[in-house]
Amino acid sequence: MTTNRPHSKRVSEILADIARSGDGDGLELHEILAMMGERAYGVMMLVLSLPNAIGLGAIPGLSTIFGVPQMVLALQMIVGRKQLWLPRTLLDRSIPRREFVRVVDKAMPHLEKVERYLRPRWEYLAEGVAEPLLGVAFLILAIVVSLPIAFGNQPPAVAMALLALGMIERDGVFVVAGLIGGVIALAIASTVVVASLAAAFLLVRYLFGG
Repeated sequence: MTTNRPHSKRVSEILADIARSGDGDGLELHEILAMMGERAYGVMMLVLSLPNAIGLGAIPGLSTIFGVPQMVLALQMIVGRKQLWLPRTLLDRSIPRREFVRVVDKAMPHLEKVERYLRPRWEYLAEGVAEPLLGVAFLILAIVVSLPIAFGNQPPAVAMALLALGMIERDGVFVVAGLIGGVIALAIASTVVVASLAAAFLLVRYLFGG
């Protein structure tokens, strides 16, 4: 049986509030966390997934910048930590507001379309004892995101965004969709790696006449 949360803000509203919060040119992570409440894990995972999900991960090094904090969060989910923790050096780090707003503006039309289908269902897949298992999925996908794999960052980031949305809205259907997307993303990444190794082997063989 599902339970509705009538006074809970939608994901798009939370992100819009974060983008409008504060007065300076930067957004510090501790300020963002303070606005997330009980959905901190899901919202933070979503925030960190969006840049790679919308294609910014093609910029060298950017995917790792967002992937590493996701690994830290995933490990906390695995061990069952209720209160999200980040090192003080990360909490005090500032995200340029202009860049955050740009990412949110680009993602917002997609989020608003997806939100039409989000609702509490199959909640046992999105909370409670399922969280450590979701942490394992996040950890594997975050590792893949952090690796320098050509065209390999976006699919796992999209999968993590679906998982995060499922967690935030307690929608097990989106969790399943994220897990399926994760399997596909791992298959794509594996194919790219194998193809790259094969190409490198053939190149070396050609150059050195092996």
